[in-house]
Amino acid sequence: MHPSPALSSTRSIAFKLAEAYVCPSCHFKNATNRLRRPRKPGPRLSAPARRPASTITTVTAVNAKIAIPPAFRELHDALSVLQREAAVYTNLSQLQLALRGLESENGVTRIAVLGGPDGRTARRLVKVLLADPLAPESEWEQQLSGLDGGDGRALLLRHGEKLELDQRYPLMRTLYLPSTILYNHNLEILLQTSTAPAAEQEGRVQSFLVPGLETPSSFTGRYSTITYPVHKALVPVQGLDGVRALLPSKFSAGPNVGENMVLAVIDTSWGNFNSSDEALHPLTPINLNRAEEAIATFRKSLDNSFNYEHSWFESGFPRVSAWLIEGTEGLPAILKPTIRRLVETLAANAETAIDKDDAQQAVKQANSVVPTSTRELMNRFISNWAEAAHTELRNQLDIAFASRNWRKLAWWKLAWRVDDVTYITSDILRQSWLVDADRGIIYLAGRVEQAGLLPSSLARTLGDSRTSDTNPYENASINKSSEPPSTTLAPNPEEIMFSDMFPLSAPSPITHPLSLPQSTTHLIPSIALHRQFLLSATIPPLQSLCQRLLLHALSTTVLASSLSVLMYVSISTTSIYEAGGIAALSAVYSLRRLQKRWEGARELWMEMVREEGRKVLRAVEEWWRAVIRDTGMGEREDENGRQERERARQALRGVKEALERME
Repeated sequence: MHPSPALSSTRSIAFKLAEAYVCPSCHFKNATNRLRRPRKPGPRLSAPARRPASTITTVTAVNAKIAIPPAFRELHDALSVLQREAAVYTNLSQLQLALRGLESENGVTRIAVLGGPDGRTARRLVKVLLADPLAPESEWEQQLSGLDGGDGRALLLRHGEKLELDQRYPLMRTLYLPSTILYNHNLEILLQTSTAPAAEQEGRVQSFLVPGLETPSSFTGRYSTITYPVHKALVPVQGLDGVRALLPSKFSAGPNVGENMVLAVIDTSWGNFNSSDEALHPLTPINLNRAEEAIATFRKSLDNSFNYEHSWFESGFPRVSAWLIEGTEGLPAILKPTIRRLVETLAANAETAIDKDDAQQAVKQANSVVPTSTRELMNRFISNWAEAAHTELRNQLDIAFASRNWRKLAWWKLAWRVDDVTYITSDILRQSWLVDADRGIIYLAGRVEQAGLLPSSLARTLGDSRTSDTNPYENASINKSSEPPSTTLAPNPEEIMFSDMFPLSAPSPITHPLSLPQSTTHLIPSIALHRQFLLSATIPPLQSLCQRLLLHALSTTVLASSLSVLMYVSISTTSIYEAGGIAALSAVYSLRRLQKRWEGARELWMEMVREEGRKVLRAVEEWWRAVIRDTGMGEREDENGRQERERARQALRGVKEALERME
C-alpha cells in the first residue's frame, strides 16, 4: 500500500528541514569527526604547478657580498670607514659613486651636461660629441633632437644594442642608444636643465658635480630634490646671460675640485670669437653651428674631408671631445683617473670641512672668553646694586613700621583689629620689602648677559623663576620640632614662645648652597621667592598667635569675673570691693600678658623681616659674584665632537694612504 502524495510531501519537507538545521554543538562535533576520519585511497586531483626551489631567489643571493677587485679592495675599505666615521663631513652621494666605481676594474664614468632652461643647447652639444661622421645620421640622433624637457625630467644616455627610451621612472628618462663612444669608454651622460642657477647661487663649481633631480613628493604638487653625483660636468652657456652667470669671479673651481672635472663652454655662434680669446677665460669657446655643418658636409661626401677637418677644428670641439674621454681608459689593476680625481676631491672636501669645524670651535671658544676689565665693571655694578638694596631695606621698613597701618596692630586694638593682621603684614612685605631691589635684579641680569657672562639658558631660568605663578613654599607643613630661622633675636623665648609662633619646616631659598644652577630654579637666590616664603611661613603663625592671645585674655577675664561674682553671691562676708578687686586683678594680668607677648611677637617679626632681607641680599650678591667669577672663561669643547673629528681625520688618512699605495 503506497502512502498518499500529501503524506509523502509532508515527510519530505520535514526531512529537509531536519537536515538543514544543525545546532552549533553538533556541527562542531561533526566537523571534528570529519577531520579525524582517515582518507580513502583514490585518484589525486591535479594540483597547481609548484615553483622549484632552485628558481627562488634566496636571502643570501639578494644580500650577496660584492666581489671587489683585489687591487681596489684597500681603497674600498678605506672609503667605507670614511663613510662610517665622517658622514657629517663628506658628500654621501659622491662617496657612494666612488664606492660603486671601485666594484669593477672598468667602472662606469658618469658625465653631466647641464644646459639652459629648455635643454636644447645641451642636446645639440651631446649629439655633436657622440655622432659618427663616417656613418649617416642615426635614428637616435633624430630622436634626441626631438626630445624636449617639457616634463622637467632629466635624460640619461646609456649604451644599448638597439634604440630604446625608458620612461618608467619619475626621476629621469633613460635613452639606450648604439653609440661607439659610450661603449668603448663605458660612459653615461646625464642631460639636466635646472642645476646651473643653483650653482650660481652657491658660487662654486663643486655644486655642478652633484646635480639635483626633482621628483613630486605628494599629490599637492610639491617637489623634492634628489642628488645624482657625476664624475665630470660639462656646462654649456649661450649668450650674454650665460657669460654673466659664469664670470671668472664666480666660476673658480678652487683647490677642492679635481683638474678637468668641470668644463664650461660657451657657444660663440652669435659673435666673432675664437679659441685664443683671453677675455672668455676660463670658458672654452665653441661654435655649434660650425660643428654641425662640418659633420653634415662630411656625411654628404668623403671628398669634403679637408673642409670637415678645417671646420671641425675651427669649431673648438676637438678640445671638448678630448675632455669627454680623458681619464676614462680602463686598464687591469689600475684605477681610472676619473675615479681617482673623484676620491681626491672627496678627501679634500672632507679635510676642508673638518678644518672649518675646528676653526669654528676655536673662534667660539675665543669669543666666549670675557676680559678682566668687563668682570671688574660687572662687580662694580653688583656693589652698587647691593648698596642701594640695603639702603632700601632699611629705609622702607622704617617707614612701613612707623606707618599708621602698623600702629593699628597695637595690643589694645586687637579686639577689633584681629582680622587685619594678615592684610597689614602682607601689605608691608609686598610693598616695602626689597621691591626696587627685585626689579634691579632684572637690569643687573641684562648687563651681565650683555657682557657675555650669563648663558642664555640661565637668563631664561631667571625669567621663569620671576614670572612663575607657583609658590614652592605655599604647601609648607608645620613641624613642631623645627628650629626658627632667627630664635636668637627673641629677648625671652619662654615668654614670647617664638618656637611655637614660627615652627617653619619649609627651607628658606637662601639656605641652598651657592653654586651655579643646574636644572632647577630653586638653587638661584630669588627675592621674589623669599618674599613668598615669608608670606606663607610667618604671617599665618602671627595671625594664629594674635587670635590665641586675644582669646586667652578674654577667657581669663571672663572666668575671673565669674569667680568674683560667685564669691560675692555665695560668701556673705565678701564685700563688693573684694570681689571687684579679684576681677580687676585678673583683667590686668590677662591684658598685661596680651601686651607683653603680642608686642614681643611684633618686635620679633620686625627684626626677622629685616634679618631675612639682609640674608637674601647677601646670598644674591654672593651668587652673582660667583657667576661673574666662574663663567666667561671660554666654553669647554665638546668631547664627543672632538673625538668625532679625530676619528674622521684617521679615516681620511687611511684613504690618502690607500691612494698613495695605488700610484
